Amino acid sequence: MYRWKLSSQEPCSMTCSIGVSKSFVTCVRYDGVEVHDMYCDALTRPEPVHDFCIGRECQPRWEASSWSECSRTCGEGFQFRQVRCWKMLSPGLDSSVYSDLCTMADLERPVERRACKSPACGPQWEVAEWTECPAKCGRKAQVTRDVRCSDETRPCDPMTKPPNAKNCTGPPCERHWTVSEWGPCSGSCGQGRMLRHVYCKAPDGRVVPENQCAAENKPLAIHPCGERDCPPHWLSQDWDRCNTTCGRGVKRRIVQCAGISGGKFQIFDDEACGGGEKPEDENTCFERPCFKWYTTPWSECTKTCGVGVRMRDVKCYQGRELVRGCDPLTKPVAKQTCTLQACPTEPPDESCQDRPSTNCLLALKVNLCSHWYYSKACCHSCRAVRPPPS
Repeated sequence: MYRWKLSSQEPCSMTCSIGVSKSFVTCVRYDGVEVHDMYCDALTRPEPVHDFCIGRECQPRWEASSWSECSRTCGEGFQFRQVRCWKMLSPGLDSSVYSDLCTMADLERPVERRACKSPACGPQWEVAEWTECPAKCGRKAQVTRDVRCSDETRPCDPMTKPPNAKNCTGPPCERHWTVSEWGPCSGSCGQGRMLRHVYCKAPDGRVVPENQCAAENKPLAIHPCGERDCPPHWLSQDWDRCNTTCGRGVKRRIVQCAGISGGKFQIFDDEACGGGEKPEDENTCFERPCFKWYTTPWSECTKTCGVGVRMRDVKCYQGRELVRGCDPLTKPVAKQTCTLQACPTEPPDESCQDRPSTNCLLALKVNLCSHWYYSKACCHSCRAVRPPPS
């Protein structure tokens, strides 16, 4: 007389992509008229049938990662985060897509950068660039750099002071002096000079700075000339470079008592040239004003995963004064990329709260936590069934 009948289904639990739809069970009479459930045998009542269902096409959405650390450990800086457009492409397949999809859907893009303020910057150590290694032929030496405190009124922490000297090794000894042919004689005995070019070369033929060759072995670039026999007289070579790159320094040159005997160049003791005053072989020199670049320590990386950016302050000083005279070609970089571990491919979910629009009790009942969407939408409920990390 009475039997259970599966009737229509309730609406899909999801408005897009994969969802669950449950069928209704009613008690009907032999003639098909619905009656109260009490007339049917409760022991034979069928379980509700849960079917997967697919709603309309899912709309794109913006997903934002967590904010990075502040780009400055003190003072004002910036925080960054990654913003991507995501879309459920098919049941169970949620993926990042081109940002144009979210833009065309008139979705407001979350900001990717915001200002942040850490405690006020105290005194910081600032360092200049290392000097060039003075060693030659693979020998050991030390390079130095200036280290200064950014605040003259308060001392910097001596425990964190960067080193101002470190060991260095000179270039290999294969570098050698090479010379050009002598040029024509410029005059008579005592006044005439022949010139040639002297280069320091690497094994591959490249001309390298002279300080990479041994100064004591440098060939002369100027010879006397004019007669087959020429009495001793003072012969001055060209001045060497100033021994400083900025400010006041010293320049030197070789001054010899030289002459020509039987057509051959000959060096004599200084007494042989005693009649005339010996030219000076050392003099003061002044290069451009001493402007130096100084840098502060690097900031934290702007990203917590993937590729981010770290920054530092780069300042130009002349003595204790901030100036603008430093060479822009030698300016240290103020920003560089930093690579951390790869970012997760799934959109972030930090709050781990169930979405109110999702029937998470039903998702648990029909074991939908293994689906990507339900594992996120029902993050809190699905914790209980999530396998522990290996």
